[in-house]
Amino acid sequence: MSPYEALVRAVPLARRSPMITGFEPQRPWLKLGGLIALAMLLMVVVTIVLAIIVRIIPGATDQLGLSGPLPETPLRLIGESVSTLLLAAILGSLAVAILAAASMIYLRPLADFLWPGRRFNAGDLGVGFLAMACVSVILFPFYLVMGAQWTPPLLSPTYADWTRPVFVVASIVGLLGAAAAEEVVCRGVLLRLTTQLTRHPVVLCLINGLLFSALHLDPDPVAYVARALSGAIWTWAAIRLGGLEFAIGAHLANNLMICLFWQPLSASEVGRDSDWIELAPEVFVAIVMLVVIERLADGPRDWRLARLAPRGAA
Repeated sequence: MSPYEALVRAVPLARRSPMITGFEPQRPWLKLGGLIALAMLLMVVVTIVLAIIVRIIPGATDQLGLSGPLPETPLRLIGESVSTLLLAAILGSLAVAILAAASMIYLRPLADFLWPGRRFNAGDLGVGFLAMACVSVILFPFYLVMGAQWTPPLLSPTYADWTRPVFVVASIVGLLGAAAAEEVVCRGVLLRLTTQLTRHPVVLCLINGLLFSALHLDPDPVAYVARALSGAIWTWAAIRLGGLEFAIGAHLANNLMICLFWQPLSASEVGRDSDWIELAPEVFVAIVMLVVIERLADGPRDWRLARLAPRGAA
């Protein structure tokens, strides 16, 4: 069976995903307005609290206000660690505010926006992480051939040795929080809300991918398409697997491999002019991820423990 035939076969199954079905609120537009109002209120409160905390932490204001790469000093990795943890705290707090608002407005448990009808599945998160990490390693040589600049933080002799383990731990914690926050908002709350417009899984993937990319505010059209493709694939994973775990793991691996073995987070270029040929690796990643997702969805599922149908039939 070709990948295309497998995808065609999977679409009817995806239509019955718990991430699509079972969410039919009464007076949806009124509730949407209430969600927006409550989410904005909670985000304002969270922003004020974060602003106070940032003012208390020495040097935190400078980390947030700096545009471009951090200074190239022996202690740069400490600054990168602080920046990553601050970013995770900001994104995580805003995501919690939005998730809490959705739970209160729609009178549903938090898990209904994350992995409805079942428990958290650590296996899916691990598979997503390993799959994306392996694909990233394979792609690094191709990016080098295409002329990309390679400045791996962990291999640079410029930085003090004792800062490397600190940087690794901070990157794992911070990027996990940031990835989970983006997935909760986009593949959790936003996906559930957009099912009020359409329940076609492919259309939902396209909508979610475009909105996910737009939230990054990157004017580079190539980067926009690349992020939209990633967002669409992770949306498909959430739909087919009935939860966000795989998407969180893959999202974490993608960001972690870049920050540890390619370039620091502060050096990430936004608004640069990319060549369209740079989309080729992204298409390869999308195909590999689709294959992994479908193999995982068709395998034995623990949904039976929650008295739900196997994922292949859900």
